[in-house]
Amino acid sequence: MTGADTPMRILLVAYDYPPLGSPQAIRWYYLSRELARLGVELHVLAPDIPARDGNNLAVPAGVTVHRCSAGGLAGWRARREYALHRETSSVPATDDAHAGPTHLNWKGRLYQRLERLIGCWVYPDSRGLWRMPAGKALEMLIDAVRPDVLISSHEPAVTLQLGLQVAARVPVWLADLGDPVLAGYTPRHWRRRAGELEAAVCRVATGISVTTEATRDLLVARHEIDASRVLVLHQGFDDTCPGDGAPEAASRAEGATRAGELHLLYTGRFYPFRDPIVLFDAVLGLESIRLTVAAPEVKSEYLAYAERSGGRIVFLGEQPHTRVLELQRQCDVLVNIGNAMNAQIPGKLFEYLGSGKPILHCQNSAVDPVVDLMQQWQRGWSCRYDRDAIQSLLTALLDSPQRVVDAATGDATAIAHYGWSRLAARLHAYCRRMMARTTHSCRHD
Repeated sequence: MTGADTPMRILLVAYDYPPLGSPQAIRWYYLSRELARLGVELHVLAPDIPARDGNNLAVPAGVTVHRCSAGGLAGWRARREYALHRETSSVPATDDAHAGPTHLNWKGRLYQRLERLIGCWVYPDSRGLWRMPAGKALEMLIDAVRPDVLISSHEPAVTLQLGLQVAARVPVWLADLGDPVLAGYTPRHWRRRAGELEAAVCRVATGISVTTEATRDLLVARHEIDASRVLVLHQGFDDTCPGDGAPEAASRAEGATRAGELHLLYTGRFYPFRDPIVLFDAVLGLESIRLTVAAPEVKSEYLAYAERSGGRIVFLGEQPHTRVLELQRQCDVLVNIGNAMNAQIPGKLFEYLGSGKPILHCQNSAVDPVVDLMQQWQRGWSCRYDRDAIQSLLTALLDSPQRVVDAATGDATAIAHYGWSRLAARLHAYCRRMMARTTHSCRHD
């Protein structure tokens, strides 16, 4: 066991990790980067999956990544792309890569259908086929690395299955659930399986981390676990860049609003519980409002709004993470559409904090934890997610430009709590406590 002054050794099991640019990979890019800066010896087990061309994240300095086959269809596609790369000596884009806000091509749609079909038989979906190659690699890595802490990064749930498989072999197992395993969007045929896995994880894991207080309370109520075992580790923003852009944001906001227009930006995905139609309708009805959307796999019905808007609604498709951050700093107001479930908060809401720009939060649920956060941050406004409420607020902002300028600053103390460096420090301290608790328990057994 690592002593108090000895670098901690952490082995992270993550299906999504850089160079992938998915939301989960971005979360662990920042957390692992900051843990390495704190002196942690960090190893990562991840599948060998090529990233989409132009959407890559660098592996943070000081982190050692161990890769194994992704198994199944994903493994086959990876081998095919690497073979193509060797033949052409150029890095290929994946067949379903997005050059803009259009649909997948026929190969991308075929892969998507095959993945859905596999998901009918493999839990939790096609990514569950990683379990066998990852299980073998994980057993060997534990012998080689001898980690003080094993972290399983859910989503997907296959990482939790791997954690259960080796829990007895590591001093501390932290299950980074983020969201509940059994959630409202869990497919009906997997709900029982998800509930059983969630219960097993809550019973066996040394510690659990989630992204919201509501999820912590839900797990405590469902499984009657000790709340002290559950760490609330929110999503965050990069607080290591010089300044937060607030002065620049205020200047740009003042110029734009005094010119009688506002440029809105939405970044992230759309889901059935986060539908953008109401937002599009609201923007169409206001000639002085422009909206840019950076989101993958945009539906044709959404693109129809762009055609009707006369250029005021623009879809950029999926963008690299660094480009998304640039876009956030260049707009006037950032838009967040609340989830229709209160146990989850969109991760991009916290990412927005690093831009220094005001946030317009659209409340999509009667009980929405984001409303309280917006009041704490003082970095924008909340309104009901309906056409009239959004238009009324945007019209008020156009009529009173100073409101946009004032909201660009916010409460710096409240916002700083969500910087990735601070979140990683909390995770580091939590792991230390779990290690000390385990050592104390062993001494008294």
